[in-house]
Amino acid sequence: MIRHGSSRESAGGAHRLAPVRVSLRPTHAKTRDAPTRKSANRRVVPSRAVAQQRFRVWFRKGERVRYISHLDVLRSWERSIRRAGLPLAYSQGFTPHPKIAFAGPLPLGFMSEAEIMDVTLDERVDPGDFERRLAAESTEDLAIVGVEEVPMTSPQPQASVAWADYEAELPGVEIAAAKTTIGAFLDATEFPWTEQRGEKVRSYDLRDVVARLEVKPEGGGVRLAMRLRANQEITGRPEQVVAALFPGVDVEVYRRTGIVLDEPSPAREAWRRKGQYAS
Repeated sequence: MIRHGSSRESAGGAHRLAPVRVSLRPTHAKTRDAPTRKSANRRVVPSRAVAQQRFRVWFRKGERVRYISHLDVLRSWERSIRRAGLPLAYSQGFTPHPKIAFAGPLPLGFMSEAEIMDVTLDERVDPGDFERRLAAESTEDLAIVGVEEVPMTSPQPQASVAWADYEAELPGVEIAAAKTTIGAFLDATEFPWTEQRGEKVRSYDLRDVVARLEVKPEGGGVRLAMRLRANQEITGRPEQVVAALFPGVDVEVYRRTGIVLDEPSPAREAWRRKGQYAS
């Protein structure tokens, strides 16, 4: 969006308005004076301080933004963090990048209730203050639903993802038939499946990808809830589950409702080191 600021350039005593580019802000953000041309063109140099603190943020992705890309979501959060005046940390090197890490990209067109993003700061901030300041600069389309401080030594969220939960409404499917189909699938020891996306074809055991399936009545059909594998080896896709079990059913929108992280447990690691092999 372009607006005219109050900057002046003198040429023979005459004055003219200079165009200034400003970024879009949430409607509730405080209005600030437009920057001059000199300040608008000044390059922001990221801080090179040592990272001091890390927050895990859960947020939703709403209907109006379900078709914006993963990169656009990252850029939107970076702008929100900077508007909030939070000391966002950047990587070193010739082209520094903000230290914002996501648990896993959400497929284009999907909505979500529980995306995960880790934000690293180069100065310590009170957790409550962090959440309030960032929430004030976020929008309903990308709204914060939870914040938690995590250790700096914690694995990156994308490397820790184990499972992802999804929901989909299946119109025209009867609850009794759905339960029968799901029961037969869960009782199977394997379910060979071939998935084709563009020119890429992959074959795998779909049963091994699915941890849980549940259905309940919803309008003129059913709502299918599923927990699918989402680790470094394979990522299950809900639309493939629907295609395999309910061929021909048209789903309007898929919704991710949760992400399960396989985080390290000190007690479990101690058991693996000692208890499991104790004589």
